[in-house]
Amino acid sequence: MKKNRTWRNVFQGGNRQFHQRIFWILLAVVLILAVFSLLKAMGLLISAQPTPLIVENTIDLASLSLEQKIAQMIIVAGQKWNMQAWKRLQLGGIHLYAKANESIFQETIGQFQKGMAIPFFVTIDLEGCQNPFAVFKNFTAASEITTLDAALKKGEEEGAYLSALGVTVNFAPVVDLEDTIWKCRSFLGDAEMIAVLAEAYVSGLQEENILATAKHFPGKTLVVQDPHKYLVAASISAADLLPYQRLSSLVKAIMISHVISSGSLDSQGIPAAASPEAVRILREGFAGLIVTDEVNMLGLTKFYPTLDKMYLAVFKAGNDLVLNFNEDPYEIQRMIAVIKEAVERGEIPEERINASVRRILQAKGFNVS
Repeated sequence: MKKNRTWRNVFQGGNRQFHQRIFWILLAVVLILAVFSLLKAMGLLISAQPTPLIVENTIDLASLSLEQKIAQMIIVAGQKWNMQAWKRLQLGGIHLYAKANESIFQETIGQFQKGMAIPFFVTIDLEGCQNPFAVFKNFTAASEITTLDAALKKGEEEGAYLSALGVTVNFAPVVDLEDTIWKCRSFLGDAEMIAVLAEAYVSGLQEENILATAKHFPGKTLVVQDPHKYLVAASISAADLLPYQRLSSLVKAIMISHVISSGSLDSQGIPAAASPEAVRILREGFAGLIVTDEVNMLGLTKFYPTLDKMYLAVFKAGNDLVLNFNEDPYEIQRMIAVIKEAVERGEIPEERINASVRRILQAKGFNVS
């Protein structure tokens, strides 16, 4: 009996040791997979692009890889958790949403810009009623501005505030002639009055070194249905286009919407942001940056059977900057790859990419050779 118990004890002890080994092995595997998943989610497995060569504030466009050039044309949502991925990809810009206080804005922007040879555009939506600073600072809504002096002052005050935070681009002013959805984002008045108020606001904003962005070309974006949720079609009048024509020699950027337009501007049955004809007409007489509205809005994605077809359409149309707020770094990397392959097979001319990147780098203050 004693002998049997001894062998049983030996066997049970060995069995426990075996199970303990299995437990620790499985735990190690789980931890390794968890770390790998975290690194992947943060985009830290994405290969970093080489540092651009900048000599006396001049960038030789030919020294940038095709991936680097395409990346400069993309603005993403700037969250801290994917900061390193956006830096590795050397994207053109980050868009910031509401935060608890000014210090967090400044700290976040500083961390993003640290070590970047080509700085990010730092973009924001400050329209007064659309205010990412609302929890700690108020601004006058565009709908409450009725005089040139007030419009200029609004631009100067907002520009100075954004500049102090480190923001470089404001996606404002809204120059749609009506706002029946939010009822506060547009200036009030007829097309002429809206154009005049917008000119004053843009002058004030850009005097503080903030790039202003007139939106949403070609108009009627805030009067039909919300393009965040629906496909939107509208008939555009000459009055809708007037503010953009008046601002074209002053404003640094114009945002193009997803409205399917007819009338005075015919987008040929497709959303304006993906329409070569709409972009061509906007480009006439305008040397600044053409920026798409956010491409994951249902007003654009519902039009295309796949994301790849949508990506190709907005790049082929001739936009300079594409807003893609998908927070998955690998989807943004894939988007770059889709456009790179299209350039390599001749579907998108590389000179078309170069023209946009030249405008982007010049807007960031570089000389481009």
